[in-house]
Formats: sequence, C-alpha cells, structure tokens
Amino acid sequence: MSQKRLFMAIVVVALIFLGLVGTLIMMQPRAVTDAEMKDVASDPLQPDEMLVGYSIPEFELTNQDGQLVDQSILEGEITILAFIFTNCPFACPGMTGQMLQHQAALEGSGVRFLSISVDPANDTPEVLKAYGDRNGMDFDRWNLLTGPFEDVRSIVRDSLNFFVGEDTTRQITLPDGGTMNNVSHPSHLILVGPDREVLGIYLYYEVDRMTELRGRARAAARAIEGN
Repeated sequence: MSQKRLFMAIVVVALIFLGLVGTLIMMQPRAVTDAEMKDVASDPLQPDEMLVGYSIPEFELTNQDGQLVDQSILEGEITILAFIFTNCPFACPGMTGQMLQHQAALEGSGVRFLSISVDPANDTPEVLKAYGDRNGMDFDRWNLLTGPFEDVRSIVRDSLNFFVGEDTTRQITLPDGGTMNNVSHPSHLILVGPDREVLGIYLYYEVDRMTELRGRARAAARAIEGN
C-alpha cells in the first residue's frame, strides 16, 4: 500500500472513531442540577419535616387597593410569602428583590406572591400601592397587606413561631425627616401550600436556597394543577 493510501485509510478510521465517540456523548443523560434533583426526588407539596403542623391562620387584612381580604387568597394556590415594611433599609430591600426575581422567573406558573407589612402605622394601602408600583410588582399575582399590628403579630409569632416587634436599638429615618424604631421580623421567604400549610422556609440571602425555592414553587404549582 502506498503511503498516500495508508494516510487516507488512517484518516477514515479516525473520523469513524470520532463519530462514534460523539454519538455516545450525545446519548448520555443531561446533568441534573441539585434544585432539579430535589424536585424529582421529593413531593413539593409535602411540608419540610420540621414544619409539619405549621400553617397560616385565618386573618382579615387590607390590600394595596383598600380591599379587605382574608385567608382565602391563599387557598388552592401556591404562594411565596414575606413579612416586610416599606421604610426598612435592612433586610427588606433584599427580600423584595428576591421576590421580584421569583415573580419574573415564575411568570405563567400560577405561583402567587404575598407581602404583609409589620409596620401598619406607616404602611397604609396607598403607601403599599406606591411601593408596589415603584418596584414593578404585578398586582394580578401579588398582594401587599396591612392591618392591625396585633393581627400580624398573631400570624408571625403565634402561628410561625418567629419574633416580630420594635427594635429600639436602631433608628430609621423616614422620607419626611422623622424617625421610627426598626421593626425586627423574619427575614425568610415562606412557601405556603394550597391548604395554607407552610411547606418550606428559606433565608432570602442564601442563593442556593432561593434556586431551590423557585424550583419547588414551580413543581408545587404543577402538582396542584394536575389534581
């Protein structure tokens, strides 16, 4: 065999080999992310082990449009809930920022959003509406609620076992130049199921947990659609 023919034969064999390798690579299953793996491996509607028995109680509060709403806005839905106040310069901007990212990522999924103010003295429905407009909240999917502090505290403390109350060690300057005490409250995003049960609690600044929350909320919404 001439050197030219030998060279061509080697080239052909090499191309066949590379083609087989490429085919085998394409046949391999796609890598699954940790968050996706959790979706597949667990029931998204099953409360986390430490949260069994926790739920959002009955309530009556006022939304950003001045309408009275109650616990029925949670029933039959998958909802991401947070407790905030509009003058908060500490955790609340980050919490709302994460909620806004979830709002964008979960568009069309059926997942809903709820923010409850822990500062009813300042957070009137008009203030909440302006806050929502300023931040680009979709009011078709997102309610902002205010009402008597004792009613909100009952949800946070008595039903979720978190502390909420004035923090006199930190002062906040208000837009009109006045001041107010900080309000300590949970800095978590809370995933609520269709029967108002608490499914999971996620710290807003943990990136992996936010990814996990988004995947689980989407999977939970799909699960109730299938029922």
